[in-house]
Amino acid sequence: MVQVFANDGYFSVKGTFDFGYIGLYRDEQIEIQEDSDEIRNWDFIPETADAENCSDEELAAILTDYINGLEQKIQQNIKQVNDNFLLRVFEDMEACGADFWEIEALTVADAMPENPEEEIWQPNHEILHEMIMEYDQSANDGSIEKTDVEAQLRKCFPMFNFDRFIRGIVPENICFFDTYVSFQCSDQFEQSILCAAYDNLDKDLCFTDWHNF
Repeated sequence: MVQVFANDGYFSVKGTFDFGYIGLYRDEQIEIQEDSDEIRNWDFIPETADAENCSDEELAAILTDYINGLEQKIQQNIKQVNDNFLLRVFEDMEACGADFWEIEALTVADAMPENPEEEIWQPNHEILHEMIMEYDQSANDGSIEKTDVEAQLRKCFPMFNFDRFIRGIVPENICFFDTYVSFQCSDQFEQSILCAAYDNLDKDLCFTDWHNF
């Protein structure tokens, strides 16, 4: 839960925002960068207030309700949000042939194949690609039934320590602008997997602009 405060036309946030695997964001990590005049033009503001005449304090209350409502929506659909995030991570890892097995903390030694360079990425390419196509530019608000990505990834990549990776995600910041929320995060493993990884989620919780490194 958060509370938004008005300050000379700008807004600050106190509290926490739970983004699932993407991280728990606190206080200064939660940003609203646009000023009150810009925010009055956001799509959802006229639905809840007289945008031209409401005070900054009234805007702060509207933003408080909006952000807390969005957190609740994410938590209600956290499985698909987490799955989409993991899918983007593995899409990057496969594309660059990430040798995560060289990071002891991320490796399940007993499950490692004899020739990881040949036996990890290529045999799982089609399964990964099919899930990427299924999730690409699609809503994660529960309106579409989707593959259980995490279960499939754990099956395909038993040599990857998912639990340690998830615990090692470092939240950096989230930012709200109109009906979008962006996040940025890295990892504790010398940023070998995530380095300022970034994406925007729209009102349907669709991931729209993934970047990493």
